[in-house]
Amino acid sequence: MFMYSPILRNRQSEMLALKHLSEETRKHMMPIFDVAAPTKAADQDAGLKYVARNIYRTEKLAASFSAVFVDSSELDPAFRLAGGVHPVIGAAAAVVKAGSKPIPVTGLHRDAAHHDAVFAVSEGQQQRNLCIRLDITDVGTATLTYKGIQNLLLPKSIAPSLIYLLLDLQCLHGLDKEPAVKQVNRLLKLLEKEKWAGIIVGGYGMPDQLSTAVPTNDQGYLKRIEQDIFYDVAAYEMETPIWFSDYTILPPSVVELDWRLIRKVMTPKALYTLEDSWFVVRGGAFSRHPDGYGQYYTIAEEIVALDEYCGKDYSYGDKYIWDCSQRAGSSGSPASWITACVNHHITFTADIHST
Repeated sequence: MFMYSPILRNRQSEMLALKHLSEETRKHMMPIFDVAAPTKAADQDAGLKYVARNIYRTEKLAASFSAVFVDSSELDPAFRLAGGVHPVIGAAAAVVKAGSKPIPVTGLHRDAAHHDAVFAVSEGQQQRNLCIRLDITDVGTATLTYKGIQNLLLPKSIAPSLIYLLLDLQCLHGLDKEPAVKQVNRLLKLLEKEKWAGIIVGGYGMPDQLSTAVPTNDQGYLKRIEQDIFYDVAAYEMETPIWFSDYTILPPSVVELDWRLIRKVMTPKALYTLEDSWFVVRGGAFSRHPDGYGQYYTIAEEIVALDEYCGKDYSYGDKYIWDCSQRAGSSGSPASWITACVNHHITFTADIHST
């Protein structure tokens, strides 16, 4: 079965998007929960509360999935939860409490404590699944990476058939597709010697700063290059199933901020996911534009006017956008629009990758 594994960072807007998914969409997903790091300005107590709260959100939503991946790649390697608990172990425990199966994630360059936490979670399961997350540098050094995977697994005697490999190509905006595909295929040529539990390929196609691609008070299209790369890679014939991953509509550079503190410079925006691109609409600064938050009404009207608009009954996100286009109630906030756009994105992407 082909699955879809969106990379999510346990933040409220993303978790609400998951909460409103249909049961049919959930059947085709194995999400990756990568615990978000607190802001650099947060002190130790605030950071601990922030991470603990994000893990609690995982517990609330993991129950609706048969299995989820858990990682803590953004956290400082020395970060620990209360009682000295490693965050991967804490996140995995939350998933188990929810009645789902945690698949812990490590990487070739994680510290020994992270590896130990991942192996501890894996060994506590009836089936000792785990995931190895490879970055773009790992993918580009295929022979060295293949040896590194073997060296990591050999001491634990874990069969490749229990291992998922996440090829996280990260930011692909502005890059050529062909060199990326060739790099991935070089690695697949080595990996095809064994059958793995699954190979997950993805990244993100939007720039870290959206303003570099679409200016304020404008609209345009961004190509979903990570999906184009996936389609070419998925054509590689091997016994292991290959499926898709992405960062939905939020690059990793996006941090969770208090909207009240940044409203003077914040501008409204929406990314509506299409089959091969995103339709992006941006407004002007809330504090200076005469319509303020009311700009979202116009943004919704632009999306609903698209030939590719999926209709108000397609997803929670599409219904939210439709209601806004009809000016039925509040125009919404940056957080509620992230929820709506992520919900549509996940529903739409799971749809096209489950067939």
